[in-house]
Amino acid sequence: MKYNKKIALISAAVLLGCACRLFDLFGAATFKIVGRIESLGKNNAITILFNEKPLEKSYYIVRGEDVFGSLEVLSVVYDRGGRYRYRAVTRYTLTNAMYAPQIRAGADIALLTKSGEREREYADETTGREPAYRRSVTLARDGREMLLVPEGKFVFGSFAGDRDESPEQILFLDNYYIDRHEVSNEDFMKYVRAMNVKRPVSWEGASYPEGSGSLPVLVTYYEAEAYARWAGKRLPTEEEWEKAARGQGKAPGIDNAKNFTYPWGASFDPERANCADFWADGKTGAHLKIRFNTADRGLMPVTSFDPEGASPYGAVNMAGNAREWTSGWYLPYKGSGTRQGSQFKKYGKQYKVVRGGAWYSSRYEVRVSNRETGGAPNLHTDNTAGFRCVKSTDQLDLE
Repeated sequence: MKYNKKIALISAAVLLGCACRLFDLFGAATFKIVGRIESLGKNNAITILFNEKPLEKSYYIVRGEDVFGSLEVLSVVYDRGGRYRYRAVTRYTLTNAMYAPQIRAGADIALLTKSGEREREYADETTGREPAYRRSVTLARDGREMLLVPEGKFVFGSFAGDRDESPEQILFLDNYYIDRHEVSNEDFMKYVRAMNVKRPVSWEGASYPEGSGSLPVLVTYYEAEAYARWAGKRLPTEEEWEKAARGQGKAPGIDNAKNFTYPWGASFDPERANCADFWADGKTGAHLKIRFNTADRGLMPVTSFDPEGASPYGAVNMAGNAREWTSGWYLPYKGSGTRQGSQFKKYGKQYKVVRGGAWYSSRYEVRVSNRETGGAPNLHTDNTAGFRCVKSTDQLDLE
């Protein structure tokens, strides 16, 4: 009986000692924030999105009551117009390599302060000099080239198109990157194998049809969204997609710009896009049909029309080939004053907007401002569109 009592006292002392050590560790840790990992970089660098500004230089990384690493905040910027209010570039250290799977794009991360002393507010600091970002970047996960779309004003929408494209307006977007090419079947297979997920229904089997690896993958909205998260990216908003396709546009307050109805300019050219006019006769785009060994109407490799149909920023096939998912719901633009979209389509959060038209689309439908809907009968089964991804700039992209 005395022996058991002695063991109990020793155990209590050990627990008390642990509790004291935990108190020493967390005694001053009174502030906890949660973020979402946006992307992973080299040398344990990660970009994290927050709704609350991280005000300290360093944090513990926690899960429940367990600490499995620490985090150093390198920079914080305010994310204008984004879903999250702040974007931080950080560098992490783990206590054990077994925790590495917790650090992945799209995962939530909980941080606990190391001390009660708040550091200077990085986001409020101004240097008077705009950062210079690289013209192109390639993320390690998917290995696909992305092109910089510089911050600034641009013309969005059109008074000359359907009523759901109106009103034409001038918007401002921060710097971001967009995939140069559409995601191909080969690209999507990397994700399928890495994550061991279900194959797209459009493949009709365990893999894509033979000889179609370089063609745009056709997927549902949620399949596209999942790929983007895996790659450390996201699907573009309508605004991001349109600016990447048309450039700035010409309007008061925008200098040295031109009006672009199509990615290459104001006038339609059937030899710059895989659309209905391209297939109207055998002579149109004959050199391209020979180059890609195709004589049948349909999808073409994601690298086709490069550079013939490239946008002002270098993005290819933003007119024709495969329609492309955006993250935008089919809603009226601000100031439109209409309750119903074009061609008797109802606005609402049932359909996502797809952009760019397809290989069977008319020249009117491949205009940069044209809007179509995806998600009929629902977003889980409609797999008639392809996609490309975007990502916001961060400290790792500086020259």
